[in-house]
Amino acid sequence: MTVAGDAGPSLPPTGGARGLSRRILAFAGVPFLALLAPFIFLPVLSRVAGAEAWVSIAVGQSVGGFAALVSGLGYPTLAPPQVAIASVERRRRILATSLHTRLPVWLVGAIVGAVIAALLAPASHRIDAAIMAGAMSLAGLAPTWYWIGVGRALPILWFEVLPRMVATLAATGILVAGGGVLWYPVLLGIAMIGGPAVVYLRHGGRELLRPLRADIGAVYRTHPPGVVAETAAGAYNALAVALVTGVAPVTQSARYVSGDKAYRIGQYAVTALGNALQGWVAEALEHRAALGRRLRIAVLLHAALGIAGLIAFAMLGPALTAILFGHAVAIDGLTALGFGVATLGISLGTACGRIGLITLGARKTFMVCVLIAAGIGVLGLLIGGRFWGADGAACGLGAAELTSGLLQGAVLLVRWRRRSEVDAGRL
Repeated sequence: MTVAGDAGPSLPPTGGARGLSRRILAFAGVPFLALLAPFIFLPVLSRVAGAEAWVSIAVGQSVGGFAALVSGLGYPTLAPPQVAIASVERRRRILATSLHTRLPVWLVGAIVGAVIAALLAPASHRIDAAIMAGAMSLAGLAPTWYWIGVGRALPILWFEVLPRMVATLAATGILVAGGGVLWYPVLLGIAMIGGPAVVYLRHGGRELLRPLRADIGAVYRTHPPGVVAETAAGAYNALAVALVTGVAPVTQSARYVSGDKAYRIGQYAVTALGNALQGWVAEALEHRAALGRRLRIAVLLHAALGIAGLIAFAMLGPALTAILFGHAVAIDGLTALGFGVATLGISLGTACGRIGLITLGARKTFMVCVLIAAGIGVLGLLIGGRFWGADGAACGLGAAELTSGLLQGAVLLVRWRRRSEVDAGRL
């Protein structure tokens, strides 16, 4: 995975503000379509198949999603900057090596995830849950990170999002016509294999048949910080609702769940902006002035997005959750403010950590920041939820995410100053 010795491409033209805007809009549209896909099938599932099937599919999605985080081996966080500055030949090798390293990990994760999902699911739908977990774990093999590094959003749409949407629509039609729930994970799994397979064959080429021990070993040596950071953040996010439910009264837990669902939807905007800018910033890695300028733009755009999210949540959160989920479980102003602060924190962390620190090579520092935030977040959710219900849990979450974002920002500033001093000393 290292790119030492490669002569990466010179800094490409960006097309100015218009080019950057197009890039952001392209990466914003793809996550939005990906967000819509599950909402095609799940409402039908809850009404047609019953509660046990609903729970089984949800369990499979949750367990399989966590397995995907592990089998992804940190590629979504660590690889885009390397792809952005690599030559065409090196990109082929990076793509092929990613499959060589992740396939064995995915196989173990898929089997373990399927077993766990089956054990957790209702007895009547254990097979559905197990296959759903296996299908969702395939997300760990998706080449999304490659296209983020290259700076192209449309291939994500053609080879990942649209196949999943077709599979979801087909499964929905089969379910309405009286077919079984099992068709959904089966068709989804086929889509999640077929689309990425085309990408790997087309862009990995013969390199897929030449696993190089040195490159594989480099991934296993250098990627653990990214794996730990993604797994910790993913587990923390997945377990948030469970933690609050375990310590707060049912009425307060229900309100927190409503806010959490709206909060997860809002995160797609942050993800889209991060995907658009991660490769764009990394392209300037060998050009100090351009890199500094692009880092500043990335931080400012994410800060603006985070502030907008905070204001929107604080002003519209209670009314929005009342419309979507009903007045009985709608959040109040303080809960909305907590989720708004968390949105700002995640946006700052994306710019300063996932983009800034990773681009500068500070992988272990990024991992430590995420672990600190996860620890504070768990305590905030437990203590806040226990004593102050949804308000306390949401504020605990907001405090954790904002602490993480500001910490990563401070560390990024220190790392950049040190880099500037070293560069000045060479002159």
